[in-house]
Amino acid sequence: MQKLFYLPEAHNDFLFAVLAEELGLIGVGLVLVLFLILAWRALAIGAAALRAGRPFAAYTAWGLGLWLSLQALINMGVNMGLLPTKGITLPLVSAGGSSLVACCVALGLILRADLETRHAVPAGPGATPLPRRLREAR
Repeated sequence: MQKLFYLPEAHNDFLFAVLAEELGLIGVGLVLVLFLILAWRALAIGAAALRAGRPFAAYTAWGLGLWLSLQALINMGVNMGLLPTKGITLPLVSAGGSSLVACCVALGLILRADLETRHAVPAGPGATPLPRRLREAR
């Protein structure tokens, strides 16, 4: 019903409605859980970066994680009829070239913050140096 030209932009803005129609409650629940995991991991990476003394990486991870989460929340709200149509795509799911590129760049920045936090040079006496392959990469 939804795919047969009932919804405008069913492949972009209303892909969540088509997904709900095709996969049902289990599919919608799985998409929600995956977006919750993405948001939780981004916030956890930000917290770890702040503990490691990297505030810029922490705020970047938090901001980008919240941006992706709010974008997904708004898109799902529009698809359920709770919010007015805004034209916001579902991150990493909707067929949109520039939106997909922006989401991939955001995830790349979050992953880079995680990498630099995990392999940060420890400070202070008795600190363990980086492994040789990481020292050579710098």
